[in-house]
Order: sequence, then C-alpha cells, then structure tokens
Amino acid sequence: MEIILKINDGPDASSYKDGDIVQAFSIEQTYYCHAQHKCHVRNFGVTTDGTRTADPLLIKFLEKTRTYKFERVNSNEVLRTNLLTEEQKTLSTEMDADGERINVYQYVSRRLKDENHLMFRSSGLEYWYGEERRNVDVNSIWNDIETHTDFLQSDHIHFPLSDIEKRAFLPMNCCMHEHADLPDHSHSACLDATCDCVLSECTNSFMTERLSSIFTIGDEITHKRKFQVPYWDLTSTLSLNVDDIRNMNKEVDLRRSLPLRPDADLLALDKIEEGIV
Repeated sequence: MEIILKINDGPDASSYKDGDIVQAFSIEQTYYCHAQHKCHVRNFGVTTDGTRTADPLLIKFLEKTRTYKFERVNSNEVLRTNLLTEEQKTLSTEMDADGERINVYQYVSRRLKDENHLMFRSSGLEYWYGEERRNVDVNSIWNDIETHTDFLQSDHIHFPLSDIEKRAFLPMNCCMHEHADLPDHSHSACLDATCDCVLSECTNSFMTERLSSIFTIGDEITHKRKFQVPYWDLTSTLSLNVDDIRNMNKEVDLRRSLPLRPDADLLALDKIEEGIV
C-alpha cells in the first residue's frame, strides 16, 4: 500500500492537517494504473481509413478490461457479446423487448470524430468494446505488456505522481507485518531493514478505514482524516529530513522497495485513540 501524506496544515480548521493520510493505493491499483498508461489509446496509431490500429496489446487489454464487444454486422445491426458470459445479442435501430436499441451509423460516425476513439475495423465493418469491468486480472494484463514491450511489472511498484504532487505531498509505502512466531507479536523491528517477518498486502477495508474522517454528532466533518502519520517522529527510523519535507520547493519520496516497506500499523496513528483530538 502507498499512502500520500499532507505536508503542513491546510488554511483552515476543516482542512487536511500535517501528516494526514490524504490518499492510499494498493499495490494492485498501482500496477493497474501503470498498465492503463502503457495501454492508453494515444500510444497506438490509426489506419488510413481513420479507425484505430488493432495492435495485439491494445486488443488484449480491452478484452480483459471491458465487459462487452460490439461488432457491426450490417448497416443497421450490431452483435453484442458479453466477454464474461459469452452471451450474445443483436441490437438494431428498432427498440427490442428490453428497451435497447442503437443507431449504429450515428454512433460510429460520432465516435470516429474523437481523436481518442477506440473504433476498429475488420472486413469493412467496425467493432469496439464497452463498459469497464469492476474486477480485472492485473497480473495477466502485465503478462501481455511484458510479452509485447520491454516494460517490466517489477519496475512499476510506485504509484505515478507528478513533480508538483511530490512537492505538495509526501509519498510513503507500507504493508502488513505478521509476527506469528513471536509471543507478543512485537513490531519493534518493522521500521528497519533487519525485519524478517512475513509481509502481506493491506486489505481494502484497512485502506478505507485509514481514509475515514472524524464527524460531530450532527454529521459535520471536524477532521478530514482520522489517521495521521507523524513523519516528524520518524527522522531516525526512516532517515528523513523534516525541513526538506516541509520545503515546498523540494521533492521528497520515502517509498522503498517492496521487501523494505515499514509496518502500516506502526506508521498510522488514530487521532482519537492517541488523544490528538
């Protein structure tokens, strides 16, 4: 998991505070974000007739991230295939029993005017993909990327941040550390490279909790975030310079290689439990 921390307090009482966890990304979200960049439509050209080049990587990406494939079969009809269930249905300009229809001529013409369109052509007829899937096999997508390009998944473990974002926020990464072999489940070694505990990825529920706010009885937000990382107390363990971090003209990145990520439970403090609020 990567966490993005606010640097310095915001301008008013309801703003993010110094050290607040503004955002969190799982390693899977990070891999998928990079995959989307690698397979972005702008990385692929168009053919002489104006349709998108059916690059093998782009087609594989769409097949694994979209729910439907649409194939134009004539001037008025489109065959829609559910890529998950293989169920097929023909749509036309006439409304069907499910209340669905399509004016394929208008749709294709409109889409081709967009320079970022994903309209392909086979045997003189167009085809395209629609409706993004909620769950995708990120590792399978990266296998395709590594097959068709020189990019490696292992080189893309950090969420892409701009230079401006790195000056305004502090990125760190962390994970869960399991110490089942120790009677007190000690976490004392989890902030240095000597820790040999079992590492596991943070769950979605864990990430969601770290992004929660603090509310009053009237449901008014009193603190943007319930959890805070007091990075100023970690100068020795994480080898950081607080003055550099708080200098908006400097970029500071505390993300480590995956095996060296510190313990997520050690980094984040519950403001209520710690008596901060």
